[in-house]
Amino acid sequence: MGTTEEAEARGPDGPALRVLVIEDEFVVATTLRLHLEALGCEVVGVARRADSGVEMAHELHPDLVLMDIGLPDRDGIEATRDIVRDLATSVIVVTAYEDERVQRALSAGARTVLTKPVLEEQLAQVIGELRTERASDGPPSDPREP
Repeated sequence: MGTTEEAEARGPDGPALRVLVIEDEFVVATTLRLHLEALGCEVVGVARRADSGVEMAHELHPDLVLMDIGLPDRDGIEATRDIVRDLATSVIVVTAYEDERVQRALSAGARTVLTKPVLEEQLAQVIGELRTERASDGPPSDPREP
């Protein structure tokens, strides 16, 4: 992993993105956490079930949620819909599926869908884009300034 991707993920001077991972498979959740931390993100929590993940999102207000579709208690697509409806949080769906569920996830408000196994470079690109957008949404400049 190059320093360019890491710089894009961290942003020029901004704080680390706060990320919540909602993934029921321990190995996948751990890998995502390691990738995110390598990119300078702060992983604020990991949930193994959709309902606890939605609850954590409401409590923690992360900048980003990584959401699995196939969760044991309910569909991650429905959990995505709940999060984007209630919070100003981006959701990236991570899944092994490559069928109609991808379009359903996007329709539910997911920013994008990444297919497992998710590579650190894929996360770096999406996180860099999110950082750029957040930086451009900063405080408006003073119109009196030259």
